[in-house]
Amino acid sequence: MGYKVLGWDASGPSLSVGLIDDGRVVADITWARPRLAGSHLVSWIDQLVREFGRPDGLAVGVGPGSFTGVRVAVTAAKAYAAIWGVPVKGVSSLAAWARGVAPPAYVVVTSERRGSAFYLGYYWVGPGGAEPLIPDTAINGALPEGFPLTREVVVLGPAAEDAQWLSRIGRQARPGQAILSGGQVALTAWPAVQWGESDDPLTLAPAYLRPPAASV
Repeated sequence: MGYKVLGWDASGPSLSVGLIDDGRVVADITWARPRLAGSHLVSWIDQLVREFGRPDGLAVGVGPGSFTGVRVAVTAAKAYAAIWGVPVKGVSSLAAWARGVAPPAYVVVTSERRGSAFYLGYYWVGPGGAEPLIPDTAINGALPEGFPLTREVVVLGPAAEDAQWLSRIGRQARPGQAILSGGQVALTAWPAVQWGESDDPLTLAPAYLRPPAASV
């Protein structure tokens, strides 16, 4: 086995844990109830460790997305990094999700919709991964300033299921089918983790971008 990175995410519509070995996804487990992530995350991590051995590094989606899911995922990453003494890297959950679209493509990722409010990331996906064109942002009824409306784009998340939002994103917007997987999280972090560009587990924090829903 080569350099292994174990990644997970619970920010979006599913909980997923995945493992890569030298940049190749060798395992992915996904469950469609992220708000119960705490009851499955640890057992899935242990399952992959038993099968493939302890990883050389960890990756976690830090959001934006579900407050509960992100908090559970980041807390677990901090704990395992400290216990195992391995590096950990937090990555944008929206970037990892965009990476699931086959390149080349412009990708709009949306997450955690509450009425007219949701999170949005806009990416160019090439062979090397997802490059942000507009930083991940929390929007409420209006697209970010400077958002291009004329390109052919793949739309992921709740906006992909809403004809009105698809038309607002652009006449060439089309819904995509990619899922947010632990393997994509690990791939997004792999270059940084492999070359020592990790985060401090003590300061690793979720990217909430907006107050909890109760105070919005």
